[in-house]
Amino acid sequence: MKKLFTLLLALLMVFSLAACSGGSGSGGGNGGGDGGNTEPAPTSKTFTYAVGDSPNYMDPAIASDSIGSYVINQIYYPLYYFSPDGILPAAAEKTEVSDDGLVYTITIKDNTWSDGQKVTAEDFVYGPKHALSLGDAEVSYLAWITDYIVNATNYVGAATDTMTDLGIKALDEKTIEFTLVKPCSFFTSLLWGGIYYPLRPDFAPSGDYTWADTVGYPACGAFVPTYIDRAEKIEFAKNPNWFDADKVKVDTMTARIITDMEAQLMAYQTEEIDFATSLSAGTVSKMFDDKELFASGNVNYYMELNMRPETAKNEALLDVNVRKAILYGVDRQAICDAIDAGTIYYPLYGFVPNGIVDPTDGDFRKSGGDLCSYDQEAAKKYLAEAGYSVDNPLELEYYYNQNTTHDTVAAVLKEQLAAIGINLTLKTGDVRTFFDDRDNQANFEAARGAMSADYNDALTYLDMPTFTYQTKACWGDTVYDALMLEIASMSGQERIAKLHEAEKYLVEDQAMVIPLFGYGSACLRKPYVSGDFDNGQGNSIFWYVDVNK
Repeated sequence: MKKLFTLLLALLMVFSLAACSGGSGSGGGNGGGDGGNTEPAPTSKTFTYAVGDSPNYMDPAIASDSIGSYVINQIYYPLYYFSPDGILPAAAEKTEVSDDGLVYTITIKDNTWSDGQKVTAEDFVYGPKHALSLGDAEVSYLAWITDYIVNATNYVGAATDTMTDLGIKALDEKTIEFTLVKPCSFFTSLLWGGIYYPLRPDFAPSGDYTWADTVGYPACGAFVPTYIDRAEKIEFAKNPNWFDADKVKVDTMTARIITDMEAQLMAYQTEEIDFATSLSAGTVSKMFDDKELFASGNVNYYMELNMRPETAKNEALLDVNVRKAILYGVDRQAICDAIDAGTIYYPLYGFVPNGIVDPTDGDFRKSGGDLCSYDQEAAKKYLAEAGYSVDNPLELEYYYNQNTTHDTVAAVLKEQLAAIGINLTLKTGDVRTFFDDRDNQANFEAARGAMSADYNDALTYLDMPTFTYQTKACWGDTVYDALMLEIASMSGQERIAKLHEAEKYLVEDQAMVIPLFGYGSACLRKPYVSGDFDNGQGNSIFWYVDVNK
């Protein structure tokens, strides 16, 4: 017993000394300090979450997709933010709009960068200038500037110091003026995007996006990055200079990159992470109730067809009858049943999913009704018009990045389309190669697509097929582009009616896209976590997250 007691005492002393040591290179210890200091370190709170892929470069103009936003949401404080209640002011203290709807004058709150410099109106001017300097080949959402801001199209890829007459300027240290080329009733909804985040030229040089992958630059949001490895993890520390820092509950935070859904689930179950964002809905919906499980965002899932003559890889898709055969040959309810995720997934019979506002009728999808259905006989008839049948099948390649859900969808599509006379060959690629092939190279015949809301308006989905939206246009047509151009100058109920007309043309009339289902991403949050909030894009903001184990 004496030997056992002595051993336990020795072990206790070892653990106590280890807990008190600063550690080298950790950034959190006392450095050299007094070697004899054995006072315990103060208790600090930390929060760990996981995302399902590596963020793209951390420059906010580039990393504003749903994965990258899980990181940059925490570092920057934008003019507006996407809250559960819609777009709300953040750094914007007051917004005034001219009578003609062309000039937005915004006064900003007092805030300070993590390096002690004041956040100024000029920082909010430089941010979009920097995005323009990167060019449209790099910045997916650059149209949010070029489509709306005076003279912005003149400066795509230009140096920031040449943008002398851009329609964004600082009137004084706290006031920004945006001058638009046309009225835009939802312009403030665009200001939460990374392309409008504040930046400074001393750390974000014109035309360069690599700066953001090395720690040391300041943050103007709740947290500042302290370690960046986009393949493994990103670590943050509380920004003590943030204007609302006294309400930030955790001292450190980690975003882990766990691409495998099963591995992410296991990390959540073993409490290696407190919050999981990339999971198989079919699996977790059977394991957890709504105390931990929730759906994030308003997402549509669809089959995209490469159907412009300039880019088409399969000429059969130029025939509207072939496209309509696919549209009516898909049983959307059967796909949802195969995924088996309860109410997280639902059949989608239009391009705009549930949850997008219609100012008159409440929900755009509900007021727009069903624009397609499952009708196998109609599908066969359309396919016969194009010269194909079960005995003379059409060969079509479907491209997607693999995970449990995508695999299930592809398998069901293959079986369903075979029944009407389409042999679907399945092609897979890693996620970054897939996105590059689909979005930048148009290197596909048919491909998986999904889109979460960037702002709460149907246009966030319906402008996707337009020529200007796409990096390399592979769907949509000139008639559709003309419809969208009309919508740009409309407002009120007239605009909503025209948006419904455009969606009908897109889906029912031309079958340029094949809607499959709508959903929110399945996420898990530990019961001891609070204070986070979801947004419509399908990611979360952790400014006020708290952990009470």
